[in-house]
Amino acid sequence: MSNTGITKYDNKALISFFTLVIILSLAAEAYIITDGPLWMYFVLMWIPAFSAIIASAIALKENNEKFSLKGFLSGLGIRRCRIRYILLAVFIPLIYLLIPYMIYWKTHPDNFGYTGVALSLILKDCLPTLIIGIFPGILSAMGEEIGWRGYMLPALTERSGLKKALIITSLFWCCWHLPLLAFGDYMAGAPVWYKLPAFVLCIFPVGIIIGGLTYLSKSVWPAAFLHAAHNNYDQAVFGVITRGDDMMYYVSETGFLTIICAWVIAIIMIVKVKDIAAKEENRI
Repeated sequence: MSNTGITKYDNKALISFFTLVIILSLAAEAYIITDGPLWMYFVLMWIPAFSAIIASAIALKENNEKFSLKGFLSGLGIRRCRIRYILLAVFIPLIYLLIPYMIYWKTHPDNFGYTGVALSLILKDCLPTLIIGIFPGILSAMGEEIGWRGYMLPALTERSGLKKALIITSLFWCCWHLPLLAFGDYMAGAPVWYKLPAFVLCIFPVGIIIGGLTYLSKSVWPAAFLHAAHNNYDQAVFGVITRGDDMMYYVSETGFLTIICAWVIAIIMIVKVKDIAAKEENRI
């Protein structure tokens, strides 16, 4: 995704972004780990956006550019996009999350909260949350995505190309979660020695998917929708109707079934992005 806004991804701005993200995030995560209030999770998720805004403002001043709200927002990836990318963003996490859960429910029927219940009743109970629950989640997901895919991805793409930018952005996003996994109660249910590498193996391809969708749409909105949909499906719907001490080894963000499904879709996304990128280069 090219930078079409007035901000520039210069070294000072990018260094400022990483410095703010790392320092402020570690402070917020330390507070959360030491029994901080739940609202700190919302603050934490908006630190990447705050850092990107500050970095963009620094670049604006350094380059003596005239401020334009539309241009400034565009430089953060906040642009309109085609509705098909929003629909894809909502549908894709349903694939790589629901398929693993369905396999788990089939092989572990006693751990499914709706075993023996009619499909119509299941849909009646779950469908409203499945759909409506995405929208409040966008309020927090947007905070991360403005930073990760709205600012970091195009900034790194400008320096090292799309492939390396997707890898670095996705890996950084994974590592950003690790303190809460290692020392907090995030993704409880599996030992630390397992859930840390399993989480990275699962979320890294999700980052590739989100980054690829951002590149294709030229907007951060699909990234926010996918992020919100992912959290909603897993935490507010499928995870709620599933039980079992071993479920974290199969499903959610540390399950091997989810890892497999996420990687399959990530590979498909990479092929699609490479094809589009090659066509765009040929036009130049």
